[in-house]
Amino acid sequence: MSSLFSSKETFYAPGEEIPIRARDRYTALDNKTVQALKIGQGRIAFIIFCFLAAFTVMFGRLFQLTILQRTQPEARRLPPPSSVRADIVDRNGTVLAISLPIVDLYIDARKVENPKEITRRLVKVLPDLDYQETYRKIASKSSFKYLKRNLTPQEQNAVNRLGIPFLDFETRTQRIYPQGALFSHVLGLTNIDDVGVSGVEKTFDEQLSTSSSPLRLSVDANVQELVRSVLMEYAAKFETAGAAAIVMDVNTQEVLSMVSLPDYDPNQGRETLSNALFNRAALGIYEAGSIMKVFAVALGLESGKVKPDDMIDATKPYKLANYPISDYRGQNRPLTVAEVLIHSSNIGSSKIALMAGGEKQKEFMGKLGFLSPLVFELPEKARPKYPSVWRDINTVTISYGYGLASSPLHVLTALSALVNGGYYRPPTLLLHGNDDRPQMQVLSEKTSRIMRHMMRAVVDIGSGKNANVKGYLVGGKTGSAEMQDERGRYIKGSLRTSFIAAFPMDKPRYALIVMMENPKKMKETFGFNTAGWNVVPCAGKIIEKIAPYLGVAPRPEEEQPPYIQASYKLSLSKRK
Repeated sequence: MSSLFSSKETFYAPGEEIPIRARDRYTALDNKTVQALKIGQGRIAFIIFCFLAAFTVMFGRLFQLTILQRTQPEARRLPPPSSVRADIVDRNGTVLAISLPIVDLYIDARKVENPKEITRRLVKVLPDLDYQETYRKIASKSSFKYLKRNLTPQEQNAVNRLGIPFLDFETRTQRIYPQGALFSHVLGLTNIDDVGVSGVEKTFDEQLSTSSSPLRLSVDANVQELVRSVLMEYAAKFETAGAAAIVMDVNTQEVLSMVSLPDYDPNQGRETLSNALFNRAALGIYEAGSIMKVFAVALGLESGKVKPDDMIDATKPYKLANYPISDYRGQNRPLTVAEVLIHSSNIGSSKIALMAGGEKQKEFMGKLGFLSPLVFELPEKARPKYPSVWRDINTVTISYGYGLASSPLHVLTALSALVNGGYYRPPTLLLHGNDDRPQMQVLSEKTSRIMRHMMRAVVDIGSGKNANVKGYLVGGKTGSAEMQDERGRYIKGSLRTSFIAAFPMDKPRYALIVMMENPKKMKETFGFNTAGWNVVPCAGKIIEKIAPYLGVAPRPEEEQPPYIQASYKLSLSKRK
């Protein structure tokens, strides 16, 4: 019995299920059955593999259609997603440019089987769409076609309600300019891909595209509004072909206002006259006329060839290289240096320039920035024109405003150096505050002080009287130059008038230039169209508007310092 019941055997009771171990799985079956089971297992494994392969292919195709194909250029032709373009603000934080989300409607026309019906339904909810143009796009079988840009929320909802699956929306950002046309030539434009193509938008395109911090400019929206409104009023009154005005801080060379007329609304894009896109303030180059006499006189004083109380013989016209030099309204007598400016004598300024010499004049004009493009934050900036060979006749004509063409911004920047103690810095559109930018002394403090006195006399008793705003001690100089046609010939009677000013002249803080193209003669101007009748009163009104806002308080006459040195104040009194 003991051999019958071994210790390694397992006893199973009657009716109990006997498990089959893995290694004994087929031992109880015949070979035919075993083979049949193995074939069945292989088929099941094959079916499972096929299902897995099918699901893998389906998932891969779904990934391609939903993810990869959306980024392929031939399928969408959409720019890659980018960060929102940074704001542009003025010196006080007023928003001048901002990017806001907008919606565009597009279609995958490959899936459309009934383009006429789709077009009919779409045009019904978007009635401003052109039927033929929309049908052409829908029937094109193209993978991507814009149907309408800049949908309103109501329009987007109406399209959604159509329930057409192959219509879709693209959300992107659009540059918005809340101030409209106010800063059009300063800010410039961006294109459909939100890339800057002109103005500050172009200059700082990379910074605006990669930074979230606002770009803060030196301009002041309130000053700009005041300047633009006055300039528009006078430009309309005198029916000018164009006009420009700039206001600058003479100590930092920060531009507070820059206006060029005609201007345009950048929210409407570039669909405007090319004349309106042209920046007359920074890009236009013009002969400035008698404004340049202040630089001729400053050159004479700085060179030591003349003193404030010297007398310059302006008794009669003279010729140089057979070119007649005469005065518009000659005094026909010797003039003090101050009177050369007060009476705007071509004879006097040309003789002072000749005393200094052409070489010194060219060097001086170069220091003041007149011979090269300005370092400035706009791509639209002028390259001055001047003689390749600087002869005596060039020295003469440049002294009273012909033969050298530059932008109004060039002139105003040079004027700032002339009145701020003699320090030149390039102009800027960026807010610097307490400016530590490098500066160059281009003339002495003494010459600067004398020039301030003389320019004050021009406004007090000379051709700038209409800009003599009470209490603000304004100084300036007028200029009227004949305009040229396309072939460079001067047009008789057609003038470009300009006026430069600074205030208050005992300690200047701000400078201004106003320019008008071909202002009309009027009955109230007694048939004249020279600077004293148009740009001068315009500048006076601008100063009257902006000075209180800029914190320049008017002072009673008794509190105002003397504006002219006694030595040539006496000579003026002798002429009365």
